[in-house]
Order: sequence, then structure tokens, then C-alpha cells
Amino acid sequence: MAAGGCAFRAMFPDSPAGLGPAGFGPVGWSPVCWAEVLVLSVERYPRDPDSGGLLAAPGGGDGHLYDLGLSEGHCRLRAVLHPALNPLVRNNRLRSGCRLRGVRLGLEYDERRLGGSGRVFVLLEAQVVARGDGAAPPAAGKRQLQRLRVLGEGEEPAQAPELPIRARRSYYLPLWDSANYYGDTWHQQPPGHPTQRLEGSRINLKQLEDYIWQRKKDLPPVIVRILRKYRLYHFGRPDRYSECPFQAKFLVADKSWSVTVVLWNSLCMDWYKHLQPGMVLRLHNYIVKKDYAARMRQDSGVREEPVLELNLNPRNPAAEITVINPRSVNEEWRLPALRHCFATRKELSELRSGDLRDIIGLVTFVGRQERVRSKERPDEFLVYRWLHLIDGTASEPFVLKLFSTSQPEIQAQIAPCSVADNTVTLLVCTNVRVECQVIDPSGQTTFPYLLTTEYSQVYVNGHHQGKPYVKNHKVKEFIKWIKSAKDQESHRLSRTLIGGSYSYPPLPSSERDYRREILGRCPLTTMSELKQLLNQLEYREYRQVTVQGRIISVTYQSLAKVDKESACDRRNADIGGIEEFEELFDADPSFPDKTRNKSPVIPLTRSGSPLGKQAGSSQKRRRKGRTCSKKRPSARLRNDTGSSSQDHTVTHRSPTCERAMNRAGSPVRDLSFAKACQEFHTDSEDVEEATVSPCSALPMAHSADCSSQPEHLPHRGDISQMVARRFHFRDKAFLLQTFGLQPSIFSGTPADQIEDLDHCEPSCYHGYYTVTILGLNEELSLDSIFLPIVSSLDHRAMYPAKHNNTLISILAHGGPASKEPCHIDTVSVESSPPSPGDILTSAADLEEVLFILILDICNQGGSRVEVVLNRAYAQHRVL
Repeated sequence: MAAGGCAFRAMFPDSPAGLGPAGFGPVGWSPVCWAEVLVLSVERYPRDPDSGGLLAAPGGGDGHLYDLGLSEGHCRLRAVLHPALNPLVRNNRLRSGCRLRGVRLGLEYDERRLGGSGRVFVLLEAQVVARGDGAAPPAAGKRQLQRLRVLGEGEEPAQAPELPIRARRSYYLPLWDSANYYGDTWHQQPPGHPTQRLEGSRINLKQLEDYIWQRKKDLPPVIVRILRKYRLYHFGRPDRYSECPFQAKFLVADKSWSVTVVLWNSLCMDWYKHLQPGMVLRLHNYIVKKDYAARMRQDSGVREEPVLELNLNPRNPAAEITVINPRSVNEEWRLPALRHCFATRKELSELRSGDLRDIIGLVTFVGRQERVRSKERPDEFLVYRWLHLIDGTASEPFVLKLFSTSQPEIQAQIAPCSVADNTVTLLVCTNVRVECQVIDPSGQTTFPYLLTTEYSQVYVNGHHQGKPYVKNHKVKEFIKWIKSAKDQESHRLSRTLIGGSYSYPPLPSSERDYRREILGRCPLTTMSELKQLLNQLEYREYRQVTVQGRIISVTYQSLAKVDKESACDRRNADIGGIEEFEELFDADPSFPDKTRNKSPVIPLTRSGSPLGKQAGSSQKRRRKGRTCSKKRPSARLRNDTGSSSQDHTVTHRSPTCERAMNRAGSPVRDLSFAKACQEFHTDSEDVEEATVSPCSALPMAHSADCSSQPEHLPHRGDISQMVARRFHFRDKAFLLQTFGLQPSIFSGTPADQIEDLDHCEPSCYHGYYTVTILGLNEELSLDSIFLPIVSSLDHRAMYPAKHNNTLISILAHGGPASKEPCHIDTVSVESSPPSPGDILTSAADLEEVLFILILDICNQGGSRVEVVLNRAYAQHRVL
């Protein structure tokens, strides 16, 4: 291939010789393209019954198709990902910003299109050589990659929005959920109607109840105010054709009554983004129906809900929607005002579970975006994150679980306050539901939090002006408090955080309370089921599971040192840019770790090898690589003789574990809990890192051969992503990108900068524990990470806990017991928590104890799956 030539044109000439249309089947296979190819975009849409050809391979796909934008620097090529490779996108291995080599494409023709425009490229094979280093191909230079001409579609970029390649759909879906809108077609200005038609006959909503028995069409116009705006709903299915299957609901009212307005199909794309609560509309050419619940003979349980629907369609009849200027609203219409019911944090504890309120506050913590499966449609996900807000009325914050509200532009701007940079994030969220959980057996302690509903709306800086709530008296009181908040709340506003692993409400501190309150809603999971679940989790999918087992090993590691070393390990092990990749391997073809550094390969679909088996074998290879590499940090730590005891990894294993080592032929050493704790206290300068390989760390059931040991699953997550980071405005874009979801479109900035997280200050400089759990059947064990709450300043610390600071108590409470602050020169100073050495002296109590363990698991992308030990309860009786 000539240097500087167009690689895609060499693969597919304008007039391919010997290739002719043959239905939807493949008519050609391209040679392998070894030029560097950048993935510009990954866009999702549902297939339809007409999606055939290569994309109709038996057993391929999950009902969705993905269009890829690829570029080698000279032009842009649009291709469909073969459905058998969809798991690579769903696990975020193949993503925007990553780079490919060894690209092989299939070519087929869509006979419904004229000429060469019917060519369809299908990506069949490639190798991911970099996980989004952010560099464009050298040939691209300073060109705007998104503006490159599309291969085979002329020299100038098309002005119309690009539509799905292999389905008759007029839209793309968001990559990670279906509750938001996505694409340029949603941002176009809606068609307007002349306002002079406001004069004339009209009808009030109450009269519609009489009309529904006479006629449902050709009714007079109505003038209404929007009171609620519901989350966007996508009802598209791969087995049914629909060009734009969207539904949008609004609660509207006039002086007489309230009804539900339902927008269908393309009307949603025209109007949904532009219609907001409080607007006054004139509606005409609608169809009146009974409410859906009434038609289905369902009792909604809420009498206030309307019983009629006004359905607006793009045709038959074509609905007319007119937004009336506020200055043109006639007082004689007596339209109801948009009312808000704000609650302060002080009032929250007095509310009942299920109450609806509005809140306003300063944002002090923004969790990472995670996904949970939808109960109604298990193949779809809901995206959420946790927020903390303060309003000055209480020392505790609002805790808000914020789901998608179909406001992607606004939610993308949510970030914590930063007093050091003099930036404030003022957030309003409407129609949130109060959730309360009683933890204390006396019933006195509750942990109220807020949950968004399907009609919640969220607003941040830049979106408050003109909203009706600005006149609310509680909002005015809050604004007065803000003027002094920088001084009054400086200690909290200077410790604002973002990201990390987070779970709320806190679990009970005793086994008895857990059995009574939660266990019935969270059934037990076997270790084999957990192993299967860890491999099935999709990108950022979160689950909480409960298992039974024994703790056979506890290891402590300083977090500050891990941050430093993990960054070093990533710089040495991960493949960065293509230039670094070539320099590393071209210089020494016999580099011993070459296979370990290889990135996953997207298989050729013609090979007939099941994708699941290939993924499973690649995961096994990666696990072996990690097991072998565990010995490397040991030498580095041994040379670091000037570090404190907390800078070392300290491992304690149960006698059961040690007996297994002895039977396996390891040197006989008495490493009981007591002896190991004595070693910890001898001389911190001489303590070496105690590393245990998975085989030697587990008890043996039948044989002394290491290969017959119970299977061990090491922790595969990235610790740096599990720890919240201090928020500074200078790092805003990077932190929001790191703890947000992978974007569909490559923006030109690095898509994966995890190696830079060590430059962002963690929420605390304490360490974490690696707890090895062995299942009851002693067939499988896994490592979990326990991040203790060691300070009242920790954003996870929500209540004081008193206990004896043994390791069993700490695992049950989530951290060491809180102590009374000591007073030095009349200044209150928080007392220091017990040292890891003091905690681990009680590790002998774990021997032969059966635990109920609650694990929070989340896929960080690819094979990186974090397992967080939330709580561990010593059982008083077997389940």
C-alpha cells in the first residue's frame, strides 16, 4: 500500500472488478487494512425486519445494530458492526477514540437504493491496539475528523443528519440507555403556527368528557398550561418496523380540569426538547381517548391522575401545537399556575416515604454514572448517579439518586462546587420522591434519601432564569444563605468530591437487622452464579449480591502508594499511542511480554468460532498474566526501606489457608493470625511485602497438586476508579469524562486517561483491604476490596457508630468506630482512627467464622470488574 494513499480506497475501488449485486448476501471481502484506523463514532439503533444479509447471521446480535465511523486520516468510512461483535461495544472494548489495526470489511449491496449509494460495509475483523489514546492518525493532520468526506458519497460532507445504515429508522439511540434523546435531529427548531388564530372558538378540558361519547376528532382547540413533563419513552422493537417509535407525555391543565397530552413518533423529535413545564400551549387536531390505565382496566391507585388523553400525531390528523408567549396569556383564561413544593434538609426527616417534593442546594458530591437493568425491558438500562446537596438548614446533605430525566445537555453540566476556584453549582430538582429506611431497631434513626420520578426535572446554573420557582420563598431564603455559605460552609465546600464507588442507604450494622430488613429482598447468590455474573456484566452495570462464605485472607495496602504504583504499572504495561507500540516491539522482536501487552482481537466472523468461547479464553489468558505479574511490586517495595508500615502490603491468612500451603509442598512456616500480627509490630523498616499466589493461598480439599486447588478469581478492577477524587475546576472536563459514560462521538480529546487519575487528589489517604472469600463448598474463592470509612469527613459517613474496633465489627459497620473529638487549645480535632496493625491483631477471630457478605459489583469496562465488600456479618445461625 503506497505511503500516504487512501487505505479505504485501496480496499474498495470505486468500480470493484468482478463484484456484482447478489441480493443482500456478501459480494466481496476486502483485504486486510494494516493502516492505523481511528474509531470516530459508535452509534446504536434497533434493527428492523428488513435488516438482512451479513447482519442476519444465525445467533448473531442482541436486537441492536451499531454504525461505526472509521478514519485513517484521508476520508471517513461508515460501516456496520457485525452483530456477533456487539458484546465488544456493550463491554466498552470497541469504543469511540480507540484505534484499530488489521481491519477487514465485508461488502454487500442494498438493492432498495440506486447505484453505488447502496453499498454497505460490514466490519468483520480488527485488532484493538490502543484504548483511546486521543491521538488522530498521522495522515489527518489538523483536519476536523468529523468533517472528512465519506467514502463513496462525494467530496463535500452531507448537510442532512446521517441516518442508520441498515435499518429504516430516522434516529439513533443513546449508546447506554434509551431514556434520553440523541442526535442533531432533536435540536432543530419546531415548526410554528401563527398566533393570530388564538382568537376564535375553543373548548375547556372538562367539556371533553362529554365529547368523547359523541366524537373523538375535529374538536375545537384547547389552551392549556404544562404542569409535568415525563421522561421520553422509546417503544421500538427489532421485529417491528417503525421509523420513529417515540412517545412523550405531558400533564396539562386549564381552569376546569387536567388531562394527559401524548405526543407520538416524529412529533417527539420536533417538540419534546422545546416544551417545558410552565409553558402555555394551544392544541388543535388532537384525538381524545380514555387514559391508558382506564382502557386496560388498571387502577393507577392515584385518583388525581387524569382520565383522558389528548393524542397528537404527525398525520391523520396532523396536530397543531402553538407556544403562546407569556405576555400574550390572557388572565381571563385563569390557567393554573405551576406550583412548587420545596422541602429543606431539616424538614426531610419529618416527611413520609412516598412524599413528593422539590429541592434546591449546592452540590458537594457527584457520583460516577452507573447503569441498572430496566425491570420492564431487561435488555435496556437506566442510567443514574448519586448526588449530595447542602442547603444550610442541617449538617446532613440531601442524598439524591438522580436517574436520566431526558435532559442530557443539563445533566452533562452537573459538577461539584469548588470554593478554591470560586465556582458554585446550584441545582434544583423537581418532583423527587422521599425514600426512608429505618436502621436502628428502636426506629429512631432513619436514612432519608430522594429518588427522581419519571416526571422529575433538573436545572443547574444557566437554566434557572425565568423559571417559576425563582419566586418561591424557600428558594429566596436559600439564595440569602448562599451569600454567606462560602464562609460558613468552607470546610465542606473545600472538600467537594466526584466519582468512586458509592452505595446508599448504609446497610445495617448487625446480622439480625440485615435478616429482618433486607435479606428477603436480596436472595442469596452462589459463588458459581457470582462468577458467571462477573463475566456477564456490561459496561458500568451495577449489581448488589449477597453470598455466604469464609474469609481466608486479609491484606492491607496504603492507598497513596497504590495510586503512585498503579500509575507506574499502567505506563509500563498498557499500550499508549501507536508510536509507542511500534517503538516498543520493533526495537526488540523477542520482547518477552509481547503477548501480555496485546490488546483484544475482534475475531473474523467466518471462522465459525463462538465469540463467547474466544472471550472466555482471552479472559483466562489475562488472569494468568496478572497472577504472574504480582511478584513485580515485591522487589520494588523491598528497596523502599524508608517507608512507614502503612506503605507496605500486610497479609494475614487463616490456618486453613496455611495448611493448604504446607500440603502443597510450600516451606512449613507458622503464619497464623497471631504470628502474623506479631510480625507486623516488630520493625516496620524490615517488613517485606507478603505476596501470596492464588494457588498457595487457598485450602486444599483433596490433592497437594497446585492445579487441583479451588479456583481463585483475583480482583480485576482498577482501584483508582473506585476512590472518589477531590474536585478542582481545573480538572473538571477530565473528571466528568472519567466518571461519566463513554461518549458515542470522538471529540478529539483523550477517551481514556485513567493513567492521569493519580494527579487528582483522592478523597482520603488511607488504605484499603483485600479480603479473600472462600465459598462454602470450597470450590471457588475471590478477592474483594474493602474501603473502610475511617473519618467523619468521608462523604460515605452518615451516622456515628460505636463498637469495639475488631476486624469483625469493622466489616459489619463499614469502618472503625467513631470517637469523640479531642480538644486542643479549644479547637476540636478529630481523633485518629486505629492503625491497620491494631485492627489486624483481631484477625484471628475470623477463623472458621461463617459470614454473610454483601458485595457491590460493577463493570468498569472490558474485563475490569470491581468487587467491593460492602458489609460482612458473622452468622449466629446458618441460613
